[in-house]
Amino acid sequence: MINNDHIDALIAREIAGDISTTEQSQLQAWLQEDVANRQYYTAMKQTWDLTADAFNDAPEPDLEMNWQRFSQTMDAPAPLKVVNIKRNNWWKLAAAAMIIVTAAGLAFILANQRGTTTITADAGKKEVTLPDGSKVFLNRNSQISYDKGFASSNRLVKLEGEAFFDVTPDAANPFIVTAGASQTQVLGTTFVIKAYEHKTIQLNVVTGKVAFSGKQGPKDALVLTAGHTAILQPDKEPKQIQNSDPNFMAWKENRLIFDNVPLFQTLNTLEEYFDVKFIVTDPSLLNIKYSLTGNDDPSLPRVLEVLSETMHITIKEESKGVYRVSR
Repeated sequence: MINNDHIDALIAREIAGDISTTEQSQLQAWLQEDVANRQYYTAMKQTWDLTADAFNDAPEPDLEMNWQRFSQTMDAPAPLKVVNIKRNNWWKLAAAAMIIVTAAGLAFILANQRGTTTITADAGKKEVTLPDGSKVFLNRNSQISYDKGFASSNRLVKLEGEAFFDVTPDAANPFIVTAGASQTQVLGTTFVIKAYEHKTIQLNVVTGKVAFSGKQGPKDALVLTAGHTAILQPDKEPKQIQNSDPNFMAWKENRLIFDNVPLFQTLNTLEEYFDVKFIVTDPSLLNIKYSLTGNDDPSLPRVLEVLSETMHITIKEESKGVYRVSR
């Protein structure tokens, strides 16, 4: 992981126009890691914008001597050693130096002002109303977090797990969800994101329009409308897929539908819905088609009973939450 001092140096070199290709790649990689990194970078650049004009018309100083004097005064090494810089860039370096000198203090202020709220759904599902009125339905083993100032200065939510979002429209303040390596930006819509650790991230748009992006950022985002689905696999770019699974919101709607689907797909859905595991001893069973519709608020015992009777199979619980399927 890149330390803060090195990041401050990279930002300063970029401002001075003396950043190498390798350093630029390091900086971009760091920016893509976390939204907080991008916020910090923006704050640094804004500090530069505020100071640039003040240095434009000032006389050129002896930077080397001033850095030495400053370091001795602060009883600390110079934050940045810059070599081979064009003399007409001195004012950029001076502004960059001011940024570095204040970076630690600014980071401290941001950290203390931020304050993070985290809401977790462990064994059961949970409904949450955010400060802007948006609603989030968390699936079990999922959590969201957002910083202090949500709705007033930003609408940024971090998701781990799976959630349904019903976003309150606000054209002036986009709603952004980060989940793993993905980012989803909307103005007002409903959608589902599944982003469990080490698994493919999936987005399903229910109403409205969203922009779904990966590590490359919003510039390469997929724009998806209602009824469309996209996935993001590790180290790949997001892609749109055809989603024919009617149960992608079964956990929220408490409803299961199976319309002539193979048994392996039925069992996969039941594993996710009931948080159980199935072991099939006879692989020939896996492709047998199964249908069951209109099953609202299903219970596991009833579903297994109907499944056993319909397909003439035996389903036996071997241990808590583990079921063996056989002829």
